[in-house]
Amino acid sequence: MSLKTLIVVHDCQERTQLRKFLQEANAVVLVGETPSGREAFQLIQVFPYELLLVDVELDEMSGLDFVKGLLKAGFAPLVIFLAKEESHAAEAFNLDAVDYLVKPIDKTRLLNAIQRAKRWEKLIKEKAAMGGKKISIPSQAFDEAKLFEALERSWHRDRSEPLSIQKLPVEKGGRHVLIPYSQIIFAEAWGDYTYIYTAEEKLFTSYSLKALEERFQGTSFFRVHRKYLVNLDQVVEIATMPGGNFYLRTKGKHKIEIPISRRRLKQLKQILGL
Repeated sequence: MSLKTLIVVHDCQERTQLRKFLQEANAVVLVGETPSGREAFQLIQVFPYELLLVDVELDEMSGLDFVKGLLKAGFAPLVIFLAKEESHAAEAFNLDAVDYLVKPIDKTRLLNAIQRAKRWEKLIKEKAAMGGKKISIPSQAFDEAKLFEALERSWHRDRSEPLSIQKLPVEKGGRHVLIPYSQIIFAEAWGDYTYIYTAEEKLFTSYSLKALEERFQGTSFFRVHRKYLVNLDQVVEIATMPGGNFYLRTKGKHKIEIPISRRRLKQLKQILGL
């Protein structure tokens, strides 16, 4: 199903350009557009929009304040913010934005953000169907050979070697806080920024995933996919799922499942001494 989409952008020419771009996006259907945050709020109360393209700079209110008002009112559509500069990116991602695009809007960048929104919608539905207990990442997302090489390095490294104190700066409630690497389960790229997942929460950092990969060198983190860095010390279980598929399962409030192909299962058991 295509995402029912609303454009909330003040500039008429920008709305026209967005309409043209959206014609090439099979994942969405444009249902409405408005230059006004107040009018958009009224529209959302009577129609179930699933995706909003919101300009950070609206006339009567900011796009950020508009989305905050939606969340307070109990509406939680997927949101892609559009802005003239990057200065509001941290606040946007703290509102769980799907993406934050800087003008002039690049068509490919927008279409990629829409595909990300579609994947996010799927994860939300899967999470709801499973009672919020588990998130599954598609098996094709991983380079299995590299994953198992990294697992072997992780489980066979010298555990008696003391670890240095290492922490990562993240955004939390408008403040910069430091969290130890050991508390991070995995990192997920969102555009040019990154979300950090701990056992209890999801946090924003302005580091790109590539920058984090360099920062985490020499630790138990490994980039298993262009979008994911995983803390291999957080892998705690091998699980059998319906259909005879096998997964690595991590710690955390939501169990993260990393698929394993059957031909790799024997190798993994050897690594773990099972």
